[in-house]
Amino acid sequence: MDATDGLSPAQRQDIWSRIRPLAERAPADSVFHLFEVRSDAPGGFREVATVARPPHPCEVDHWTDNPDQRATQWVPRYLRPLRDALGAMARAAPSESSAILQAIQAAATRFDSDSGFVGHLVLVSDLLQNVGVDFYRGVPAFSRFRESAVYRAVRTRRLEGVELTVLRLPPSRPGVVDEEAVRRFWADYFTDQGVVGAGEPFLAVEGAPR
Repeated sequence: MDATDGLSPAQRQDIWSRIRPLAERAPADSVFHLFEVRSDAPGGFREVATVARPPHPCEVDHWTDNPDQRATQWVPRYLRPLRDALGAMARAAPSESSAILQAIQAAATRFDSDSGFVGHLVLVSDLLQNVGVDFYRGVPAFSRFRESAVYRAVRTRRLEGVELTVLRLPPSRPGVVDEEAVRRFWADYFTDQGVVGAGEPFLAVEGAPR
């Protein structure tokens, strides 16, 4: 999550309404690793929480487990901790920088291609990178950025085959950057990393910024 400008209650609710279905459909034994983009953290990001998905009541039976007990645990042990962690990041004080590429690279280390699971990257951001490459000074064509030392420092092979959901926040300063150039840069970047769904439209988060 890159909530460097802070999120309004309406935005927080909209984000949760989109992430909760992903949590509900997540395979058994899935784990959410939540990263936050913050200028006051080493490298500009930090991992703030890990939330493991417990067995769903419909996945166990009375012979080997207790479905009724699992039903009472589903929200307090899974959905609520996940929502609380997302909410804490969304309510954090504004940050001066957005190391989005660096945070994605760090999050990619949590994907284990040998586990048999399909990873899913969920990015909540206005997509305005300003660490290493500053979009406020002009959004580069990805083909040119790909030849830079910054790209070589942030690229990763761990996103190959990973599914992608981008929840795009509205910029705090509309009109400052070329929005189409931003969308094109990230679509090309995710395609280059081998992400599944990189060319799909990014989902706009509803609600005015905080």
